[in-house]
This record gives sequence, structure tokens and C-alpha cells, in this order.
Amino acid sequence: MFGFMKKHTEKDREERGRRKQEKEEKKKRDKTERKHSKSDKQAATQEELNQLEQARSRLLHQSNVTRGRSFNGSRQLTPVEVESYASNGQQASVSSRYISQVDAEIGKRHKEPPPTKPKPRKVILKEKPNSVSRGVLNHKAWEDLDDPALLERNTRENERIADSVEADVSRMNEVTSVGSSPDDRPPPLPNIPPPPEDEECPDTPPTPSEKTYDNIDFHLPNLAPPRSLNPRDISLKRLPTGDFGFSLRKGIVLERSLDDNTERKRIVIFAEPSPKNTQTGLLPGDRLIEVNGHNVENATREEIIELIRKTGDRVLLKVRPIPELSELSVRSGLEGEEVGLGEQNVKMGTLKRSGSIRYKSKPAKSEDQLATEQAWLSAERVWLVHKAGFAAARLLKALDCGDGVPEGKCKVKLDHGGEILEVDEEDVEKMNPPQFDRVEDLTTLRHLNESSVLHTLRQRYGSNLIHSYAGQSLLIINPMHPLSIYSEKVIQMFRGCKPEDMPPHIYATAQMAYRNLLNTRLDQSIVFMGRSGSGKTTNLRHLLHYYMVAAGTVNNVLTVDKLNAIFILLDAFGNSRTIMNTSASRFTQITSLDIDNAGQIASASIQVLMLEKSRITRRPEGEPTFHVFYQMLAGVNSQLRKELQLDNLNEPNLFMTPLQRSEDRAKAVQNWSKIHHSMTVLGISEGEMSAMYSVLAAIYHLGAAGTVKGANNKYQFARPAAAQRAAAVLGTSLEELARAIYTPPQQVTSRSSFRGASDRPSTPEKREKLSGAEALEGFVIGLYSEVFHALISLINRSLSSSCRSMASLIIVDTPGFQNPSTCGRHTGATFEDLCHNYVQERLQLLFHDTVFTHQQDLYSQENIECDFEPLINSPAPMVTLMDKSLPQSLVRTPTRDPKDDRRGLLWLLDEEAILPESNENSFLTKLYQTHGQQERRDSLLKRSSQPGTFTLNHFQGTNPVTYCTKGWLHAARENPVGISVNIFLQDCKKEEVTSLFSTVRGPGSSLGIMVGAESSSLRRASSIRRTVNTGTANLKRKSVCLQVKFQTDSIIETVRRSKQHFIHCFLPQHNSGLCDLRATLSPNKPATEDIMLNVPLVRSQIRGMEIVEAIRIYRQVTVSRFLYTIFFHADLSVLHKLVVLKFFFETSWSTRGAKHSAR
Repeated sequence: MFGFMKKHTEKDREERGRRKQEKEEKKKRDKTERKHSKSDKQAATQEELNQLEQARSRLLHQSNVTRGRSFNGSRQLTPVEVESYASNGQQASVSSRYISQVDAEIGKRHKEPPPTKPKPRKVILKEKPNSVSRGVLNHKAWEDLDDPALLERNTRENERIADSVEADVSRMNEVTSVGSSPDDRPPPLPNIPPPPEDEECPDTPPTPSEKTYDNIDFHLPNLAPPRSLNPRDISLKRLPTGDFGFSLRKGIVLERSLDDNTERKRIVIFAEPSPKNTQTGLLPGDRLIEVNGHNVENATREEIIELIRKTGDRVLLKVRPIPELSELSVRSGLEGEEVGLGEQNVKMGTLKRSGSIRYKSKPAKSEDQLATEQAWLSAERVWLVHKAGFAAARLLKALDCGDGVPEGKCKVKLDHGGEILEVDEEDVEKMNPPQFDRVEDLTTLRHLNESSVLHTLRQRYGSNLIHSYAGQSLLIINPMHPLSIYSEKVIQMFRGCKPEDMPPHIYATAQMAYRNLLNTRLDQSIVFMGRSGSGKTTNLRHLLHYYMVAAGTVNNVLTVDKLNAIFILLDAFGNSRTIMNTSASRFTQITSLDIDNAGQIASASIQVLMLEKSRITRRPEGEPTFHVFYQMLAGVNSQLRKELQLDNLNEPNLFMTPLQRSEDRAKAVQNWSKIHHSMTVLGISEGEMSAMYSVLAAIYHLGAAGTVKGANNKYQFARPAAAQRAAAVLGTSLEELARAIYTPPQQVTSRSSFRGASDRPSTPEKREKLSGAEALEGFVIGLYSEVFHALISLINRSLSSSCRSMASLIIVDTPGFQNPSTCGRHTGATFEDLCHNYVQERLQLLFHDTVFTHQQDLYSQENIECDFEPLINSPAPMVTLMDKSLPQSLVRTPTRDPKDDRRGLLWLLDEEAILPESNENSFLTKLYQTHGQQERRDSLLKRSSQPGTFTLNHFQGTNPVTYCTKGWLHAARENPVGISVNIFLQDCKKEEVTSLFSTVRGPGSSLGIMVGAESSSLRRASSIRRTVNTGTANLKRKSVCLQVKFQTDSIIETVRRSKQHFIHCFLPQHNSGLCDLRATLSPNKPATEDIMLNVPLVRSQIRGMEIVEAIRIYRQVTVSRFLYTIFFHADLSVLHKLVVLKFFFETSWSTRGAKHSAR
């Protein structure tokens, strides 16, 4: 039946035999040819052999000279060489061994590559890549590495290179195998010293901002007094309703005295337009000075109301804007001059169509103004940069210097003290005229440099102007005290304005993004960046308040009460006090506002990623857990306290300690009442509240229960009574609770490494046996994850809607950059701090790509040559060091760089966390072996002096952070106990608990770090789920380290697909986040320079965020686009005139012809 297959089999067997026979015959022929070739070479004369040997020696000697080596000594031949040389008399062996020894010595010496010359600075525009490089495989980016044609081509190329190398080796062997006379000896080998084991790289010279000058008392420039605006007299007529159409508001302002260098709080009364009558001539922030000629600056609100009530049909008010809102009435022009708001805008109470006043032609300058400007320019005013900041000075001319000044040096005379110093030219930066001291847009500075930017920000901050434009970005400095610049009346001023109409404000950025969305119908994203305590979450709250008022909502899906309730709950459940911030966010929040075709908010949603759940059980010494626990323990009423069995709080607890001070307990009671009220506002039922409260109480009881190993060598509760209370509030038995913690279902914890090929066993292994404390920690973390997830789901339920949307506004708020050593904690940053800092580095890289790389690509695509300023630093190397994975290439090309095989820190930590015998020291060893260690201060990775620590120079070396790796492997390992918590809660006998956690879907992974993705209103959730559930992320779902990377990838992907708007928040002091709105500020406190603004700190933030470079490229790009726009519109106007003239002449001639024919 299968005879035809037999025939084919016999034919194949015969063919294979024939091929084998031909192969053997070819080998015999090659062997015979090699023998003949060898005999021919041996037949050479002795003279020819000597000539070849001399040529070889000269070539070797010339090669050594060319490489810069000198023969300083001689080396005796090894005994093996001497024996071989004497016994056989064959110099070929000696020469061959001699060459081998040379190569060996040279290889030892060059174990480390020689120092390379510094690379030239890269300009933003990339050069056009060469199509083909000689001897290098050139693979197109879009080619598939699994393509058979590509594999075949690479294989042939590898074989060709290997054959050429073998031919070179054979030729060298042929030369060295030629015999020579016994008296000829190879020249002595140079005495090559071994390389040093730990050779330190030379340190870089100090930068201008790191230099100090002995015996020189530097002073920062004096703060200019706040902008003094003339008071306005306003006469208002009594309305038919009986009032005058304005309202009185009590506020607090901070006044700084320049005479005695103090600052004090003062209560003032504001006279502002009422919501229904904005055309009164009053502006938000107008401080009431007089009423009908009577001074009321020190009067109370009730006294002023009584004075107004006694007036007749008309009241006369005198008001003056406060400094922080002065830019609503007076703005800075393009040359730094002050430009007043038009009377029509003041009367209408809006900033619409006010931007043109800054660009109107101004009268010619007077002779006095020209003389003053000329005198200032001739003085050559400069800034002298030093470690403590910058100092005003005057550049001395050659005639004033007397003696000659060396090249690269200059002499300056300080304004304060009058000292004359000889400094480097790079230490001096040009100063701007005084009218630029408080410009609102840093791009208008005549001389753009770091000191001028710092000086302008400091002068503005001294006048409570905390917002500044930096190109397309907004800079905000934490004021550290409340400012009266956020209200619905201020929102009405910005509503509907164009970018040029608005001074710098958080509302201005919100309006820009909203207007852009309506015009383009594309998604807009607003990203907050900055260090911990810089005010990102506070500004997020102001931003959402603006959208709620300015855009409006459909069916009241988002109201003021809902917004306040959301932030109260997120602050309680997701924030904690740290060493840098009294209320630090411990999660990443992505808020999405879906806008419909009418421009209203149709729905909203909140997504939470990377919640720091470990703070429940593990946290730095001296830092508490989340706020909600302390507020619950102090604030629950007697009935709820009895239900949750929280009567006895004196037992020791592993996870928290109740508040001790009476004032702290009183504040906690108020906050707990706000939590309960907020849940009611958001539509959370009493049963759902009871379920969440029960889980929170169970966490407290489990902390009191503890764990201990019993007589049967099994773990059990140390205090069974406390464990019984935890089981009771959850609605389960003590036995079921103990079984869920200490004997959970077996989970597969082994996973394969995604590095192109698996280097770990992919078969399931036995779960690593956990200690009792670790099992309890995992269970408690799982409980809190479920509560937090349920809370976010309930919030999104109250914000959801079935209305269709046009586009979305996406606001990203992440935990700020963490550097605990700046606030006094020198034990090192934690693993959680590393994760937060990694997110900040990725956001900075996104800003870098958007501002710089995008412009580069845009000009390259249009083939436009533009001389951009060179970029020295980039966040990319630090991001690569932290998260780089191995390339997934299956073919190794000979030009492959060994650096490509370096894995990032997160990948290395993930691998060490799985190995059973690994520890923190082995992780550090692998980290140093992979990325090296250098003593240079500007290197990315440095070995710290303390054991178990290392330092990363974040943000281009401006913010070095020392990390302590203690407990990192424990934090990086997945705790399998928390996986089954959701099933445990669903099986509880308490109806409220079972109902809540059965209807709310679990987070989908043991980490629970992607909360809110189930909301249908969050349009970006699907893409994030795809990122997490496919590819590499799917293989690493249970990896704590790599989930941080993949979650960050999803954030960057979401933001990158939209139009980005960046808001940079700055710290004025290292402990600004601890001020809590300057609650500890005394009525009269010295306002020293260091208290108000730490210049070196602000300078490091400006450098790390690349603010000056971003402003510079924005000015350059804006000018080119502006000129092109003028050219384009000019051409259109000319074309329009030509068309009109042509139409006129054609019409006139046709009309004349018609008339002529009619005649």
C-alpha cells in the first residue's frame, strides 16, 4: 500500500551515501594538499628564512612603537620555552610561544579599555544615518528578527567573518613557523606592569555653582518691594434687591517687611463681585481700604457690613489688589514693563481679549529713559555664581584691572562689600535690566541663564507670585502658607480666555488644555512633576475645581461636594506622614474627565496604580501608617466602637499605635466625621461602610494578635483573644482565619525569566515556606488592598455616566521624588522610595522627549536645518540603568556591544529575589558587576561608604540618593498569602462583607496595583490592561519589581498618545512639605533668605528638570514658527489682494463690454 514511500526511502538512502562518500574524498584531497604545501615551505633556503624572521621582528617592533610601548627591561624565557628551544632546535616553537606570551601580556595590560576621548556635544538634530556601514550588519528597524531570509543572511555573514579570521591566524602561524638560526633570539619582552585592581577615575573639576571663596561674605540681591498698585475708587448704586452687587470675604495674607526682615499674617476683608453681578468694576483679590471715606483696614467684617447698611442709595469704595493677584490687573510686557488691564476688562470682570495690550506699540522712550538704560548697559552688570547662590557684581574693564588678566579669567567687583575678585569667565553670567525682575514669562528674559531665572523666580516668590511661565510649561513654587488666589470668582476671570490673555496660574494651564481639547477634539493630558512636598496633589485639587466650575457637568455627575469628598477619602486611605511631607501620597493617581460635544463633563473616573501597601506592615522608623487607622481609632462613636470591638486600645500592636496627644485625637475625631460624611455624599450605603470599617478593625486586631510558633512547631496567634475579635468583626471563625493565614492554598511562585531564552526552571516548584510573621503580613496587606480597591470602585460608581464623550482630559499625579537624607534621615532610602523615584525619572524622560526629541524629529522630517543649542545631559542613561531588559534578538552579530547585555536594576533585583540562596549582598555584587562602580561624582552608580548601600545620581546628577538595600529581597518577593484574601472575604458569614467584596471585582493580581481599571468611563484602562496582560508583563504578573516597570509603561503610553501639558512643582525648602500651610508660623517671624527660598535647592531642581534648556529651545522654535507664520499670512494677504483686483478688473471690463454692446 505504501510502496511509493519505500521507493522514496531507498532513493534518499542512496543519495545520503553518495554525499558522504564525496565528503570523505574531499577531506582526503585537502589533507594531501596541506602536506604538499608544508613540504614546499620547508624547502625554502636558510637565507629566505632569515629574511622572513628579520621582517617579522621589524614589524613587531614597529607595532610596539606605534602603540606607544617602550622596552624597559627584559624577560627570561620560561623553562618550557628554554627546554623546547634547546631540545628541538625549532625556533618556530619559540617564536610561536613568544607571540603567545606577548598577546597574553598585552591582554593582561588591556584588561580595561584605554580612556576614550570625550564625545562631542550632541546637538538636538540627529545626523542622517548612513545607509550601509562597511563590515557592519545593517538591519532595518522594521525587519523581523525571525525572518528566515534575515537569519540566512546573518549566518552567511558570520561564516564569512569567521573564515577571514581563520585565514589571518593561519597566515600568522605560517610566518611564525619559519625556522631561524639557533643564535637568533626574539627581542626581550617589555616589562608590562599589571593593571591596578581598583583604579579610581579622576574627579571632575568643580562647577561654578560648587565653588567657594574664602573670607568673602556673599549676599543675595535684596528683594524688591511688592508691586505697588494704585487704589481704585468705585461707586456702586443700590440694586432693587437691596444690596450693592458685591460680597465681603475674610482672608489671610502674608506681609513681608523689608525693614526689619520679618513676615506676619494679617486678616483682611476682600470686596469682590457677586456671582450674579460681575460688572461692578471689582476684581477678585481687591482688598477693601475705605467705605465712604472711612478707613476699614482694621475693622471687622460685621463692622463693615453695618457701615454699608447705614449708607444711602450709593456707596463709595476704595480697593487695592493684593500682591498675589496683582497680575489680574497689571501684567508685564515683552520688555519687562508694566501693562495695565483695560477699563473694559475691569468693568466686565474678565481677562478675555486682554492679551493684545502687551503687544501694542508703545511711545518712543524719553531721553531720561534712554540715558538710564545706556548707563545700566555700560556698567556691565553680571551675576557671580557660587555655591550658596549668586551675587550681583560689575565686570571690570581692561583699563580698570591694571595688571593683565590671564586668559579665561576676568575681574568683577561685588555690589555688596565692594571686593574685587579674579574669577573664571564661566563663573560669570549676564544680568538683566531691573524691569525684568518680575516678568511672568521667563522666555522674555533678555539674557537667559540660570542665575537670571533664579533671580526672577526669587523676586516673584517674594511678592507671593508663585506661578511662572517657562515656555509651554508652568512652574509653581510651594508657598508654604495659604494664598487667597483660588476661588470661583478667580475662575470666572480665566474662563473662556486664550493663552495670551492669561497670566501664569494653575487655572491658566487648565484653560489652555480645555480650549485645546475643544478646538482639536483630541485627548489632553496634564502631568504634575516635582519632589515630595512640592504641592502636586494640592494643585490637582485646584485644577479639578476649575474644570468643574468652568466646564460644568452633565446631571451633576461631579459637584463641589463630591470633589471634596473624593479628596478627603483619598487622603485618609492613601496618604501618610513621611519625613518629607505631613500628608504624602502613597499611590499614583490618574484622573480622567470625559468631555462631551457640548464641552461639559459627561463622566469621570479615577485609576490608582502602585499603591504602597507595604506601609501597613513595614515602614521607615518614625513614620506612621495610613491616616485612616488613627482617625478610626480616635473617632468612632460608642456604638460603632462596640460593634468593631475597639474598646481596649492598650494592647501592643505590630502595625500601629493609637494617638497619644489630646490635640491629635481631637483632630482625628473631626477627620473621621468628614470621612463618614464624604462616603454619604458619594452614595456609599451604610452596609458598604460597615464592611470597610470591619476590615479596617480586623487589621488592627490582627496586629494585636501577633504570631508565635507553637509546641507542634506550627505557627499560631500569640494572643488568641485579639485574633478572635478579628474573626468576629469579619464574620468567620478563629479556625478559618488561622487556616487562611498560616495554611493558604498552594500557589505557584516560580516563573521563567524573560531574557530572550529562559534561564530558570519553568516547571512548578514548591512554594518557599514563609514564617508566621511573613504570612500574617501578607494577609494584612491583602486585606487593605481589597478595602482600597473597593473604595476606588465605589468612587467611580458615583462618577460614572452613560453619556457619550468626545475626548478626555487626563491628569497624572504621582508621589513626589523621595530623598530622605535631605530632611535628616541618613539610614538610606527604601525600596518603595526607589519605585517612586523611578516613576519620576520616566516622567522626566517623557518631558525630555516631548520638548527636545520631538522638535528634533519635526525639523528632521521637514529637512530644516536649525542650529539648536547642544544638549549635554539626558534622563535616558538613568532610566536605562534602572529598567533596561536584554534585547530579544536570537542572532548575535559580531558588532554587538557588550553593554547591550546589561540588565537594569529592577531586572537584577527580580532575579535575585527568586534565587533561594541570594541576599542583599549578592544583589549589590551583581549590580556592581553589571554596571560597574566609579568614584566620580557625576557617575550614575556609586558605591556608598556604608555597608549594604549604594548611591544613584538622579536627575542628571543634581539629586543623589543613597539607598539601603536592607529588606529589598523580601519586598521584591511575592507574598502568596494575600492572593486568596478576596475569596476568604467572599466566604465570610457577615452579609455586608460578603456582599461588598462579591460585587466588587478583585484587582486581578496579587499585587493589586492597578485599581480602577474596570471603570468604563476611563477610556485608557483598556490599553493599560493590554499592557499588563500580554507579552512580557503577562510573564511577570507576580513580579513586584517588574510590575512597577510595566505599570509605569502604561502611564507613559497613555500620556504619550495625548497632547501633553507639564506642570513643574518646586520645593522652596527641603522641609516645605512639613510646614502644613505654615501652621507653626509665629505672628512675627524673621524672614531670612534661607527661610524664604533655598537658592541652591531651587537651582538643583531647575537643572534636574531641564528648565533653562527647555526655555531656550522654546524661544528658538517659537521664533522660527512665528516668522514662518508672518510670511505665510503676508503671502495670503498679497494673494487675496491680487484675487480681488483681478475680479474687479474682470467684472468692470465685462460690464463695460455689455454696456457697449447694448448701445
